[in-house]
Amino acid sequence: MKNRTRNVLALAAIVLAGFALTAAGGDVPAQLPNPDGKPGDATKPVKVYILSGQSNMCGMGNLTGAQNRYAGVYLTADPAAPEGPLTIYKVGNYRVVRHALYLPDGAKTTKPIAQGKFEVPLKGVYQIHCGFGASSYSVMELDGKQIYSRTAGAKPVMQEVALEPGKQYAFKISGFKGAAPRFWMQKMDLLGHGDLEIVTKRDKKFPYLVDAEGKWTARNDVYFQEARVEKKEGGSPLSATSNGGKTVGPELGFGHVMGTYHGEQVLLIKAAMGNRALGYEYRPPSSGRKTPVEEWEGKEYNLLIEGVHKTLKNIDKVVPGYKGQGYEIAGFVWWQGHKDGFEPKFIAEYEQNLVNLINDIRKEFKTPKMPAVVATVGFGGYRMAEKYQKILKAQMAVGDPKKHPEFAGTVASVDIRDFWREIDESPKGEDYHYNRNAETYVLVGDALGRAMVRLVGGKAESPVLAKRPKPAAKQDDTEPTEKEKLAAKAALAPIIMDGIAASYIANPRYNKALLAEAKGETNKRANQFLRGAMYGLGNCYRAAGISDYDWRPFGPDLRKVKWDYYSFEPKEVKDKAKANRFRTVTCPENWCASDFDAAKAGWKSGLPPFGQVGGKLEPLGGCMGDSQCGCGVKPKTLWANEVLLTRGTFDIPALKDGHRYRIVVGGSNHVKTGEGYAIYVNGKRLAWSNTGVPNRQGGQPRGGYISADFRDDFKGGKVTIAVMSFLQYNHRRSKPGVPRGHLTVWMEEQKTPPVGN
Repeated sequence: MKNRTRNVLALAAIVLAGFALTAAGGDVPAQLPNPDGKPGDATKPVKVYILSGQSNMCGMGNLTGAQNRYAGVYLTADPAAPEGPLTIYKVGNYRVVRHALYLPDGAKTTKPIAQGKFEVPLKGVYQIHCGFGASSYSVMELDGKQIYSRTAGAKPVMQEVALEPGKQYAFKISGFKGAAPRFWMQKMDLLGHGDLEIVTKRDKKFPYLVDAEGKWTARNDVYFQEARVEKKEGGSPLSATSNGGKTVGPELGFGHVMGTYHGEQVLLIKAAMGNRALGYEYRPPSSGRKTPVEEWEGKEYNLLIEGVHKTLKNIDKVVPGYKGQGYEIAGFVWWQGHKDGFEPKFIAEYEQNLVNLINDIRKEFKTPKMPAVVATVGFGGYRMAEKYQKILKAQMAVGDPKKHPEFAGTVASVDIRDFWREIDESPKGEDYHYNRNAETYVLVGDALGRAMVRLVGGKAESPVLAKRPKPAAKQDDTEPTEKEKLAAKAALAPIIMDGIAASYIANPRYNKALLAEAKGETNKRANQFLRGAMYGLGNCYRAAGISDYDWRPFGPDLRKVKWDYYSFEPKEVKDKAKANRFRTVTCPENWCASDFDAAKAGWKSGLPPFGQVGGKLEPLGGCMGDSQCGCGVKPKTLWANEVLLTRGTFDIPALKDGHRYRIVVGGSNHVKTGEGYAIYVNGKRLAWSNTGVPNRQGGQPRGGYISADFRDDFKGGKVTIAVMSFLQYNHRRSKPGVPRGHLTVWMEEQKTPPVGN
């Protein structure tokens, strides 16, 4: 009896699916109501909607965890300051924004007073800094309240202030000498943007998604079933966590609209997968497929059909409270287009393939007039790349009754470019995933739902959206003049030195390392790359136009003097197909010591660079001698065998206090280049690396710092420097077994930047 009942229920479902039933629903207001918690009417067929597409249909809007993408946001009225992202390598990404400044007319005075009004473009809490260096000794008031003061020899005293756009703030600066100082502002509340928790609970958008206690609401009349990847049976009431608990997709906004419209139970079946093209993986049968059949051509379409059929077959397990009332396949929702943009043929075919997709799905589920809504691509908003503009045009054409009269009244296209959100207002910089902005995904789903309601004869008001800022004008790609570059650095200098660099020094993450490096302490973690915490601080100075703390050559130029050398094949043999060739090998005794007699040992003498490519004196790359690599300089001395030992005794000036020193190993700074090395000073090992340059870590100088425990070796006079290295045999651009090597050594000096007490 139980099996018979199941068969009758399945039959009823199939029969009902054969008709494009449209039950009248309620109007959909601009502001969706909160879910009432009631289940849908189980006496009427379940309304089934099929959702499909690429990764954005899967859902890539972050649920929680968004952080501000900038380490700092600064505002300045200086017109010379370049506006936009400011990246200081190894320090962080910053944003510089120019704010409006209005200076008063007339009002001459003999007193050093500057006054005017300003506006800010971003709401937030700010700290205002006045002047730079000597010009910072002044007092500043904002709307009559003192918010900054500094006297000579003292630190500035600042009060944080809350500012908002659209309001003019009166300022007055007094007590300065000379020209009136410019002021700049640091935004103190660096909040995250764009995840669903922030959008709803902080920004107060989509109130129907959150209940009075701040918890996510759930619709007990709308059920969600992921039919492509999810293995378990049974749908879940639609909520912010239905899509796996980490991200949201358009099903959230769409489901709330359809649940508001329908009185019946609603089932959303999503069968979507990322990195799939309509022209290939989703290719519908009527678009034609290759012979013989290729595994992935049309496979995603087949999986879509399979997933929907499987879900419908088990609808009594998917929809709680299902009573055998049958179901109606009420509509199809499509959002896709990214991968097709990489293949000109797929772009050209997109419109016809989409027409075929809709027709084939209607045929498969025996619903010849099934409503279908299509969301366009929206990458970049109205600054979309040309290839995606072509796909958008094709997607809009399918919903245009003039171009496709056969779809009139049953297919609608939704242009989603208004829902694009920039990186600065989003959790992450992924344009192909709409920067993972949850607001975008909810708005897309909402718009698709309202378009679907209108197709079936219902009324759906358009929501009132906040006015969006105008898209930023295309940046001028003209190379700035040297004068403009200097002016830009001068304008940024106060922000960088008193803001970014000061914060970098004070940051506990870097401060301990900065102090240790300034003292010359030995790094307990051996590292072949000469870029510690001090490197980031040096980048701050360079960005501000200050070169006082740059590394400079020191002592005799060791790249232009002869070295003693010995190259040999070690008896400790290693398969030349393997990388990381640095290892313990048998060397001449005391070869790196000061009293070793190289001439007596039969060593040769030659000028650097030492090197070879395939047995010839050929450079490894294109970096010339003025770089920190030098791999483009043709070797002067052949590095004949796997191991190279090179040494020399040189007159080195005494090291100065307040300065740092390093020995640089040049010739192999690029990714997957070079092998390990060891540097010795007067017979003692100073630094070493047992590998070449790993993947994703190229472009960094290699070598070793002269730590405090080696400074006694550099008091002025003779110093023996020795280096050991190995040829590389498995470079990605050479045939296996082809030897490659390049070695040059020199010394550098840096004035130590101030890092606090």
